Amino acid sequence: MTHKKLTLLELLDLIEMEDYRGIINKHGFVSHVKNGIMPKIIRDIRGNHRLTIDRDGDIFAVIQHDTELARETVGAIY
Repeated sequence: MTHKKLTLLELLDLIEMEDYRGIINKHGFVSHVKNGIMPKIIRDIRGNHRLTIDRDGDIFAVIQHDTELARETVGAIY
């Protein structure tokens, strides 16, 4: 588990990277945000708890939870 304090742009970069690695589906996240809902929990594509997001003013407290899928993609070449 990794704890981070991120700005909005850093959070969006993390979401983009997780999507690129094939761990999460960013389109689900984006559709929630477009509807005015900031998800507090993001699951990986297998349904495991991947990210926890809490807003703290202009900063987002993010916890990256280890998942089997994330461990499988470490060192993967795209």
